[in-house]
Amino acid sequence: MRVLFVYPDIGGVEHYGARKYYHGIGYIAAVLKRAGHTASLLYLMQEPEREAFLAQVRAQAPAVVAFSATTHQYPAVEQCAAWLKEAMPEVFLIAGGTHPTLAPEMVARSPALDALCVGEGELPLLELVERLEQGKDVSGIENLWVRRPDGWRRNPLRPLIQSLDELPFADREIFDFDAILAANAGWVDMMAGRGCPYRCSYCCNPGLQERYRGLGRYVRYRSVENILAETEALAERYPVRVLNFQDDTFTLDRKWTLAFCEAYAARFRFPFWINTRVERILDDEELVRALARAGCAGVRIGLESGNEHMRREVLKRGMTNEEIRRAFRLLRRYGLKVYTCNMLGLPGETPEMIEETIALNRELAPDDLQFSVFYPYPMTELYDRVVREGLLKGERTLWGYYSPESVLELPTLTPAQLAEKYRRFERLKAELHLRRRHPWRYRLRRVALAMLGGDEERLQGVLDFVRGRKRGKIRGQLKGILPKLWTFLCIMIHIGGMWEISAI
Repeated sequence: MRVLFVYPDIGGVEHYGARKYYHGIGYIAAVLKRAGHTASLLYLMQEPEREAFLAQVRAQAPAVVAFSATTHQYPAVEQCAAWLKEAMPEVFLIAGGTHPTLAPEMVARSPALDALCVGEGELPLLELVERLEQGKDVSGIENLWVRRPDGWRRNPLRPLIQSLDELPFADREIFDFDAILAANAGWVDMMAGRGCPYRCSYCCNPGLQERYRGLGRYVRYRSVENILAETEALAERYPVRVLNFQDDTFTLDRKWTLAFCEAYAARFRFPFWINTRVERILDDEELVRALARAGCAGVRIGLESGNEHMRREVLKRGMTNEEIRRAFRLLRRYGLKVYTCNMLGLPGETPEMIEETIALNRELAPDDLQFSVFYPYPMTELYDRVVREGLLKGERTLWGYYSPESVLELPTLTPAQLAEKYRRFERLKAELHLRRRHPWRYRLRRVALAMLGGDEERLQGVLDFVRGRKRGKIRGQLKGILPKLWTFLCIMIHIGGMWEISAI
């Protein structure tokens, strides 16, 4: 049977510079193909247009269209499903992924969907396709909510897949993986396991742990040998340059991590990146040394906020700023790069708290950083809080994950203040890039900033003036600066190339 996956990633390519690989679809496609079915993919990079979308679907002639939906991208799923149900009513439509799992009742409001998948999709999708192919009733499949004439049949969850090694390697061809690697310099996304035991208030994992209670271990790892076998298979087929592990906390199981490092170092020379938490590497020199010797090039760490009260009481992350500093020092001692993840626009956050996050990042000087405006996802503690406090702005849709706007009405932070702090993060990112790549230019920038009393907006005005932007307005801003100082600054900026800071 022919199955077409539809993966909306509107705005994603514009932000990341390349299409993403999504393991959820990759694993389900691999299971379907192993059973003899056909799987293809329609990757939506822009807001869909009705006729173009329908033409692309018709060209694939699917019996089943399976939408993968995140909360941000779900409006596109709802619209496309409506078009398909009207134009091709014979096609079975199902939605799965993060959003249907977190908010099935919300997704069930769509009149176009025939079913939705809650939780792991490999086995229920295979069972659905095979029953459809055989003309059998599909209404009783575990993990699926199936539409019937008298309403939705909400089937119970099946046990979690305990042995991930039993799954085939995730299918890469469905995503045109050669093109993805060509666009992202050979970075290959990998998953070593599933699940996270932590209870961060902004994350869905605590809710999923409760939903799956009694259905098997929530946190599961593939065997080291299984991961190495997939790495070998990928290296034989693709021009792999870097492995990029996407697990929430790669070093969660210390014994497993050490075994992986030893086995990986004996067989491969590809550098790899991981995600981890401060608590899982703090003062553990043996573990960090093993990662470095195995070829770990860098670590992504969730800083989230520089304000310890916000991090501890609101986000439910207990590490202190001093512990973060110690973790950075240990990673740097062994030559690992560090990348921080940060949020702004959190419930109860003030402009001063955001400045603490910026200041901590400037002090730590990560090799790169990510920042995003907080978005309340269903089935999380913070979602319940913002609903309870009436902070949500109705049904507003933000397509991208990195919009500078918020869906919240925050009494402690105005939209203008949030936008200004977002720009401050953009300038910080550029500043840290300059500091790494051109240290002498960075020092010139610091001198210029000190001469302007630390006023970054004024420095930006100087940079714009030198580049010929908004001359009339900026001349007014510069009134009062001594002519000699002005000349000196212009010379410094031209020599130092500090216009790079305004390139974003």
